[in-house]
Amino acid sequence: MQMQRVNKQQGFTIIELVVVILLLGILAATALPRFIDVTTQAHDSAFDATAGGFVTGTALYRAEWVARGQRAAQTPLNSFGGLRGAPGYQTGAYDADGGATTNDSTFTPGTFSGPATGYPLATENSVTEASFDADNCVEVFSNVLQEGAPSIAATSDTLTLTSAATIDTSLTTVLNSTTADFIAFAQDITFDTGFARLGAALSSQSTGDPSNYEDSAKACFYVYAAESGNYDRAILYVPWTGRVSVYTTSDNLIAGATYDGPEV
Repeated sequence: MQMQRVNKQQGFTIIELVVVILLLGILAATALPRFIDVTTQAHDSAFDATAGGFVTGTALYRAEWVARGQRAAQTPLNSFGGLRGAPGYQTGAYDADGGATTNDSTFTPGTFSGPATGYPLATENSVTEASFDADNCVEVFSNVLQEGAPSIAATSDTLTLTSAATIDTSLTTVLNSTTADFIAFAQDITFDTGFARLGAALSSQSTGDPSNYEDSAKACFYVYAAESGNYDRAILYVPWTGRVSVYTTSDNLIAGATYDGPEV
């Protein structure tokens, strides 16, 4: 008479299950932060590459502009998608010495109809400081970076530069309608122009003494929006002077958009 063999299936003991759960908990506690850091580092690298490319691209644009004989502001450079250069400050003359009119480095505040700066502004003709907008900022971004440029969207909203919280609020509102990697804002900032400016109080100062070196004009803010909840990375571009600044913290962005030039 043959006996049938019964196969017994054994599961994990309580002790084994507890050990496995503890090991998984330890791995999660140590490995998860590393994965989070890797994600942040990947976004850092993506932003740094874009910012570096933009800095290089604007410099190459101006180099070609100079090489081609310093063309007029509205002459397009086809190698950069037909981007046209920005005009510079309209320089003026003032009574510097007892009625003798003297040309010098003064400029008319907010008037950009002078010689071209050689920095990209827009693809369409006759764009002025007053008409310059976020769509023009997108044109500059996309054509300077050319192939492989990250996705970017323009917004008519304003970036509120008072704190990290207000920046987050500004971006969150825009991101409800787009998933672009960068958001382009065009808004006024006050910056050091490097030029002397004639002021109303000149009569109370020494002859020829400028009032200040600041002016207010539109600039492009390219804010990196690909990492949800972290909107501290941004590029600031001022086409009227060619200034390109890169920021990786909200505090630095706020400080960088604030005038800190000479005072009188």
